[in-house]
Amino acid sequence: MTEMNGETEPYTEMEVMIETDNNILEIVQKNTGFTAIVDEGETNDRNQVNVKEHLHVQGKYVTLDLSCKGIQKVPLETFEYENLTTLYLQDNNLCEIPDDLISLKNLETLVLAKNKIKVLSRTVYLLDKLIQLDISDNDIEEILPDVSGLESLREFRVNGNRLEEIPSQIGYLRKLRILTLNDNRLKDLPKSISNLENLKILSLDGNSLEFLSPEICRIDGLKQLTLSGNQITNLPRDTENFLALEKLILDDNDFEFIPIQVLWLENLAELALSGNRLKEIQPEIGQLKNLTILGLNSNDLEEIPEELFQLQRLEVIGLENNKITVIPDTIAKLYDLRELYLGDNCIKEVPENLCWCSQLEVLSLLKNDLSSFPIEIENLRKLHTLVLSNNHFKTLPDAIGSLVHLEILSADGNELETLADDFKGLIRLRQLNLNNNKFSIFPKVVCGLKLLEVLDISNNSIEFLPPVISQLDRLVVLKINQNNIKSFDTDLCALKELQVLDMSTNRLQEVPETVAEMENLNDLDLSNNQFLEFPKTVFSIPNLERLKFDQENGNQLPLIPDEIEFSSISYLILSKNSLRTLPNTISGMRNIKSIIADNNDIHTLPKSICDIPQLQVLHLNDNCLTSLPENFDNLSKLKDLRIHNNPLKTPPMDVCVSGVMQPIGRFIRRALEREDYFINKFEELLLMKMINVIKTNLNKNELRYLMKKFRFPEEKMAELEQTYYGKDKLQERVYHAMLFWKEFKGPLANIEELIRVFHVIGYDDLCLKLRAMKIYAQRLRL
Repeated sequence: MTEMNGETEPYTEMEVMIETDNNILEIVQKNTGFTAIVDEGETNDRNQVNVKEHLHVQGKYVTLDLSCKGIQKVPLETFEYENLTTLYLQDNNLCEIPDDLISLKNLETLVLAKNKIKVLSRTVYLLDKLIQLDISDNDIEEILPDVSGLESLREFRVNGNRLEEIPSQIGYLRKLRILTLNDNRLKDLPKSISNLENLKILSLDGNSLEFLSPEICRIDGLKQLTLSGNQITNLPRDTENFLALEKLILDDNDFEFIPIQVLWLENLAELALSGNRLKEIQPEIGQLKNLTILGLNSNDLEEIPEELFQLQRLEVIGLENNKITVIPDTIAKLYDLRELYLGDNCIKEVPENLCWCSQLEVLSLLKNDLSSFPIEIENLRKLHTLVLSNNHFKTLPDAIGSLVHLEILSADGNELETLADDFKGLIRLRQLNLNNNKFSIFPKVVCGLKLLEVLDISNNSIEFLPPVISQLDRLVVLKINQNNIKSFDTDLCALKELQVLDMSTNRLQEVPETVAEMENLNDLDLSNNQFLEFPKTVFSIPNLERLKFDQENGNQLPLIPDEIEFSSISYLILSKNSLRTLPNTISGMRNIKSIIADNNDIHTLPKSICDIPQLQVLHLNDNCLTSLPENFDNLSKLKDLRIHNNPLKTPPMDVCVSGVMQPIGRFIRRALEREDYFINKFEELLLMKMINVIKTNLNKNELRYLMKKFRFPEEKMAELEQTYYGKDKLQERVYHAMLFWKEFKGPLANIEELIRVFHVIGYDDLCLKLRAMKIYAQRLRL
């Protein structure tokens, strides 16, 4: 009903129908129990954990490890062990810590990380023997002033919470040596922080700091300070007081220059300023004589100053993603240099002197403008990782075969067509990346590298694999996708150690039966090839776990053979084919856990899919499913159901979107019963509503004519006229005449018949009204 001007108005015609429809839905919900679904599997009882099983005693130290148990409350039995010295409760679902914790008066270590705690109980602050406290990765918004009670605390970790401030009472923790406050919302620290005279490590990464408080600089014994991920643009002059500082991490801030105070810290061993806006390195860098690690990646540096090469203790330099054009010759002075990262710059030439850094073990020069390398590369005998990706090399350095300790070589994204014969000198090479080059012929020299485990030669123009590829008997990963390979040769099947094989986007039409000999192959990608039918031979690979057969750019196949039941596959990808269903034998797949078959033409699923109790992932997006099998909720382990963009009706999408099996199965099993009940009840209510409309639109002559067309017995017509005699009882006469018609005709007295009769006898206005009511009612039901 509606209210107007404070008065209650009667229902309109359509409001009556809408309310009636809602009542039917409520009846359906009550009958199905659909709205009262509870996932009992999520409930954890605090007593489900046997505390004694996780108790460890070593002398006077008693440890209870309840980490990763999924508990929502600390078991009461925990507080019975008064001698407990260490309690691990991390990675659970705890929302609070009970006051009973006060009974653990001997507790020295308490780890509460990775829970859902919002408020840290005051009881924690009363544990005066606590030495280590970790409350990281919770939702804590406040550290109470009571923290001053933790006078014995030496290590306090509060990372990943929602702190906006730290109480001044933190200064009472005089024994504190480690304080980590990463990933909070701090804008400042209290002045009392300077009282932490024993603090050695202070971490403030990922906060909202715009400056460093000078009070921190009064902690002259500090050895490690990390401030990454803030909005700091400069450091206070008092930074020079950090005479003991060995590690300073300032990554991802807003520095436009290296603070001069930093360049006075002579004991600094590691300095990181990556991800800032540095445009130059000041000459004073040469004063950091003890520096061993320097990180300056992702800045705007254009050159490397000569003074940098005075730092002869440097072992690691990171200068990637800058605008450097030249590597100075004086780099040869860095005799102890072990790792040099110069990728993603504008370097066009590698100086000969770089090759005199004979201790170099890692050299990255990816994404530059290099096309050659000095022959003196042979001096880098200790090099185990060389990255030359995304340059302009047409050939690799002539003396590269001299790098006998090289284990990883990345030369992808160049213009290589061949490899020189001396390449076989890389006898310790384990990983070789040659993808995105111009090879039209597979380089046979690679097949002599007996220790090779990973080979990526994808995205070239290779048509055939040489028989000698079988010599790579230690190969574990082979990627030869995006080539023009026409056949899956039997020589490839001789790679008995191979675990991962990607042959997607080639021109394959079949897979040989000898593929069954590849005993260790567990990951195979055959997508985007020219198969005329699915290669059932892959089902004979004894330990195949993952098969990808996505045919977006290949021949799209309409069916998967029944032999799939004999495969050991756990993860199956069949997207972008033209499948209309999945094979009935799919239930025989003993290991299947994941099926992804998006973008097909699947109209129905076989009932047998419900007999795969171990299935965890099912993706069927963009298909033509209108219903799911009746026992679909037998898939009790299904955690990831995606079935978007299907014309689903049983059950509807809003039921399926949660992916919870209980409501889906319940809905499916009762779908026919529910639908029949709904339709019958709905049509009965609509028919009665039509009768109410009819009774106000017929006069006595029209009613008599209608009763004759309905073939009422004469005595019944006389009875109705006599019982409901007179003009004032005409509507009752019409109403009871229609009720008799309903009873007289039985199942034939339906909406369609009623409309048909009124149309035949020429009551067009009334006929239009009834049709409009039917159309509107159907729209409501849909």
